[in-house]
Amino acid sequence: MKVVGVICEYNPFHNGHAYQLSEARQLTGADFVVCVMSGAFVQRGEPAILDKWTRAETALQNGADVVLELPVLFAVRAAQDFAFGGVSLLNALNVVTHLSFGAETDDLSALLSLAAPESPELSVKIREMLSQGLSYPAALQNALGKELLPNDTLAVEYLRALSKLNSKIQPVPVHRKDAHNGAFSSTAIRKGILAGEDFAAAMPPAALNLLRENLPQKMPVLEDFSQTILYLLRTTSPDALAARFSIPEGLENRLCREAFQTNSASVLIETVKSRRYPEARIRRLLVQMLLGLDKSLLAAHPAPEYARVLGFKQAAAPLLKMMQEQSLVPVIQKVADAKPSPLLQSDLAAQNVWDLLNKRPAHRDFTEKIRIIKD
Repeated sequence: MKVVGVICEYNPFHNGHAYQLSEARQLTGADFVVCVMSGAFVQRGEPAILDKWTRAETALQNGADVVLELPVLFAVRAAQDFAFGGVSLLNALNVVTHLSFGAETDDLSALLSLAAPESPELSVKIREMLSQGLSYPAALQNALGKELLPNDTLAVEYLRALSKLNSKIQPVPVHRKDAHNGAFSSTAIRKGILAGEDFAAAMPPAALNLLRENLPQKMPVLEDFSQTILYLLRTTSPDALAARFSIPEGLENRLCREAFQTNSASVLIETVKSRRYPEARIRRLLVQMLLGLDKSLLAAHPAPEYARVLGFKQAAAPLLKMMQEQSLVPVIQKVADAKPSPLLQSDLAAQNVWDLLNKRPAHRDFTEKIRIIKD
């Protein structure tokens, strides 16, 4: 049996995602597609615009067979930890044979070359660029003398994670169609929602219908948490923040200082961001603070410890049975039956925070049913 894994967010699901799932199945000859998807919060440092069950249902209606939740501790980290979390979970299932990912470059040999350990010369160049105030991704690009687009950067981290785990899973890149013009961009769709523009052509009909039926009255954004974030920054000392969270040296002072100068998280981010600390990095850090995802939690839980099922197709029931029999981590279908853990608690807390923002009932992880799609 061939099983291809896909690490995703679907925030929201669009035609490019449907294309990737189709290509992943075709290129690998897979019998099943397993998606590991971010839950209530996503990697760019924002609340997801739809709840995780709706997004799982969308994926199942458009090519996925099983959807699992990527624990929030990894979902809101930088590319390295995001990729390692997703790959670790797929690897632990013990049934996944391939990993497919979208990339601007679909030349696997070129991506593997980029994923290789840094040479001493390259490391020196990167340190020089970092000393000039560049972020690590920008420093790497400058040292290489070539542009690395976002999905290529993530693809490289997937390959590094496979190598670190000594995994037998085979990587299969899928070229992102129209990756440069935003035709299949989740960002463009979110902007279209906020601007009241028509984005229907960018989404499969089933995904569009679920979006329209389930989108909160106001699309959730990090700005909605401004008071809570600023409260935390105004009432916590820079030293205490630095001790608890993975904050680059000196940034804690700027965050705490600027928190007293504004009432808006967006203005705070705009003021504090720099070449070394891009907006997305600051957003992720603020979400980590908001949810209490500190560095001690990551140190204690370096990889996912369970596979939480959000939904599956009925035809994939044999695969679920195999996962339950062969997985190195528990496969959770009912949260109430799961062994309590700080990692799982952080997922439950993140969903409760998302539901609070969107005026939904609390504790939905215990009340929402797994999405099961009949064939």
